[in-house]
Amino acid sequence: MRTPVQNSTVPTRRGMSLLEVLLSIAILGVSLVIVGKLVNAGYRSATEARIRTEAAIHCDAIMAEVAAGAIDVGGASGSVPMGSGWTYNVSSGPGVQPGLLSVTVTVTQSSENANPLSQSVVRFMPDPDYEPEDPLQ
Repeated sequence: MRTPVQNSTVPTRRGMSLLEVLLSIAILGVSLVIVGKLVNAGYRSATEARIRTEAAIHCDAIMAEVAAGAIDVGGASGSVPMGSGWTYNVSSGPGVQPGLLSVTVTVTQSSENANPLSQSVVRFMPDPDYEPEDPLQ
């Protein structure tokens, strides 16, 4: 009976070298840093989207009050009701056609933040002071 002969030129491997361990730890560390930065960027984007959505809601609410006649079309400003830290400004100008006003509502976040957000909405409304020309004359 023959016994298998071991080839002495091929070394047997029992574990990982120190270089392989250090390289895997470095890859893991870099991966964790990148994932942390991505989570931080996602958080900042979500916060900005929430603030922009809140500004759009306030703009629409103020514009609805202007359209209903509760706020003067000629120009008004003040703090947004039920919106702590927000102010609004209403301005109007002539529209693209006679009898129309271009009404702009701008909502601005308070200056407590380092980078306050401002958002505007423009809507065309009938001019209450418009007198059409008499076509029969």
